[in-house]
Amino acid sequence: MDAVSFRLFPVMVHKLKTKGWENYKSYLMDMIDNEQRPEYRPTEGFYTDYGRPQPWREKIWGEFLEPQVREFMKLTGTRLQDIWAQQYINLADHSAHQHQPVGYSLVFYASYDPKVHTATMLFRPYLDPNDVVNTNALYTPQVEETDILIFPSWLLHQAPPSKSMVPRTIIAFNVEPE
Repeated sequence: MDAVSFRLFPVMVHKLKTKGWENYKSYLMDMIDNEQRPEYRPTEGFYTDYGRPQPWREKIWGEFLEPQVREFMKLTGTRLQDIWAQQYINLADHSAHQHQPVGYSLVFYASYDPKVHTATMLFRPYLDPNDVVNTNALYTPQVEETDILIFPSWLLHQAPPSKSMVPRTIIAFNVEPE
């Protein structure tokens, strides 16, 4: 039998290691700890500053994150579209969702302990005819504090429930075509 096989529609996910977070971590954690307004804490154990003022943004994005992802953004012809911080404690989660239809979503693990936390879970974007019970429909990458996970913004993903009183803190951001 003559046959040709080829990979169609691969989904690329990237993981970057950052350096220097120890110089910024306490600044972000203090900002989050000191922000007690209810609009930043819509449910128990959950913090988000999505769509709200972010006093940390200039320092954390400008001095730390942007230099870490500058090369990736240049190679992909993208620019920052939005950025926000989230923190999860004691069963707080972010259910399955997508971001924008183009560009990339990035998750920076600002405070993360792999012994008690689970990374962002990524959903397979298509049905697999060889996986009738969907045993491989989810992928959870192995990450460490200071890693940045990069994936297409349209990819369904979720932050699973926190099973710890130790805060899991991320900075999420989207980049879009220039």
